[in-house]
Parts: sequence; C-alpha cells; structure tokens
Amino acid sequence: MKSLTRIIPVVIAICVLGCAPTETTPEIEEAARLNGLANGSFTAQLNGFDIHYEVHGEGPVLMVLTNSWGLSLEGVRALFSPLEEQLTVVYFDPRGMGESGPVVEESDMGMAAVRADFHALREYLGLQAVNAIGWSNGAMNLVLLAAERPKTIENAIFVHGVASYGEEDAAELAAEYPELIQKYGQFLQDVQSPELTDAERTAMMRALWVEEWFPMATGDPENSAAMFERLFGNAEFSWPHADYTNRENPTFDALDQLPVITARCLVIAGAHDTMKVDGVQELADGLNDSQFMLFEASGHFAPAEEPEAFKEAVFAFLGVG
Repeated sequence: MKSLTRIIPVVIAICVLGCAPTETTPEIEEAARLNGLANGSFTAQLNGFDIHYEVHGEGPVLMVLTNSWGLSLEGVRALFSPLEEQLTVVYFDPRGMGESGPVVEESDMGMAAVRADFHALREYLGLQAVNAIGWSNGAMNLVLLAAERPKTIENAIFVHGVASYGEEDAAELAAEYPELIQKYGQFLQDVQSPELTDAERTAMMRALWVEEWFPMATGDPENSAAMFERLFGNAEFSWPHADYTNRENPTFDALDQLPVITARCLVIAGAHDTMKVDGVQELADGLNDSQFMLFEASGHFAPAEEPEAFKEAVFAFLGVG
C-alpha cells in the first residue's frame, strides 16, 4: 500500500501564460533587492545557490511557495497570474529547475530546500512578514513554513492542500479510481528502466499528468484537455525532483503543527478534487484563524477552473480590489 501514498506529494500543477524572462544586470538586481517591488526577472544568490525569481503586478506583496516535485515557476504562475491585477506576486524557481542553479545533492530537491529559499528570498527583498500562497504540494509545504517561522507569515492561502495524508487516504483513492491507480503503478515500474534517460522519464511523467491524472482531478474531466493544452505550454517538469519528493514524503502529517501557526489563513478546496474535501476541511479546522472556502465546480485547479471566483476570494481575504 505504501506505493499508493506516493501519489499525493507530487500531485499536479499548471503551466504559465507568462512573459519571457528579461536580461538581468547587477544594477537591475540591486534595484530589485532594495525596493522589492520592481517587476521583472532576476537572479539572487541565496543559500549558496543562484535562485531565479520573478516579480509581477502591483499592490501588496504575495509570495508564492513553489512546488518541490519538479515544476518551474511558470507552472504556478499559470494558476496565480490573475492575482497580479491587484497584488505584487513573487515567484521563484526551485533549485535545479527553470533558471535557478543546479542541485548539489538530493536534498536540494526537497521541501525543506524550497522553504529555505523562500525564507532567504523574503529577507533578500527586505520583507519582514508577508502574505504567502501555496498550491497542492506547495500548500502542504506552506503549513510547515508557517509553523516553523510564524512571525514571518502574516496571511497564508492554502490552495488544495492538506495537513495529513496517510495509508487510509491512499486506500480510499485506490478504491475510487482503480484504473488511474493501475496506470500510475505501471508508470512507476516503467520509469525505473535503466535504459531511460531522466529526460525520457520526465516526458513519461508529463504525459501521465497531462493526459491521465490532471483531467481526472478536475470538475469536468471530459472537457478538460483543451484547458491543459492551453495552460501547460512550455512549462518545465522534472522527474528527478518528483522521484525525490515521492521518497522524501511517502506520507505527510503536520496536524500537530497547526496550533502554532499565527497567520490569518484562507483554506481552499475543490468539490471534485481527488484530494478529499474532508482532508482540506481538517486543515482549516486545525488552524487558529481560518476561513474555509469550497469551490463547487472545481477539482484540484480552482484558480483555473473558476478563475473569477478564485480571484475575488483572494482579493477579499487580503482586502484589496
């Protein structure tokens, strides 16, 4: 059963409709560091790594905790770019992804590395307490970040995340989606072939997500293909990152850390998500100050499936617009 629990930590993301990175000079980088709000594409030396980050939009700052499972910043920007209408949104590539520097050891692909770089980037931009948002794996990691550094997170938005996921959850998923789980199991076997390159493994993973898993995790699976084709574009995936995340977190349990989180929290669930609503509700119930919102027409992609409602919910929560 343990192999089934490897599914959720790497569950899905979306590609970007973003602009291409601009050329960075030392002068531009220093200006961005000093004011923290300059729009553009930059690179900062954080924790000994060159970390690529982008700033888009106007208004209060919202930092995105990127996903650890092998997705460049374009992926999360596709979900959150509508928020740039009223917010200054900060995105960054995880180590070894996009335009960030290469990993040195396996742990550089983990959730702790993403949290460390988020913290370092926040300090680099001169921000003390910030608004933060995470989606799926990023939302789960945001639970850990908000518990580790409660004074640095003023408002937290958890999009399709849970505070715990274990063997029973995996068993329920397998019972509800037996064909999908069978395909996933076959993929896990096929991807281990020593004859494959990492690029080939990544291509296989991408095909499984886009053609099989992602559609099933929406409110309208039969008509979702066009949406994913439009959204993913050239988003970068990484099998090595996904593989490490699977091995790092076969299960997840942060319920005991929820009471120390002091941030105001917005917790978002999708009625048709493969991630059960009860699990997301459990996250909201365990927080000291939280609002729970269920998107009735959405699965795991509320920002893309119900973009206007999602945007309005975030703006209202943060008091903008």
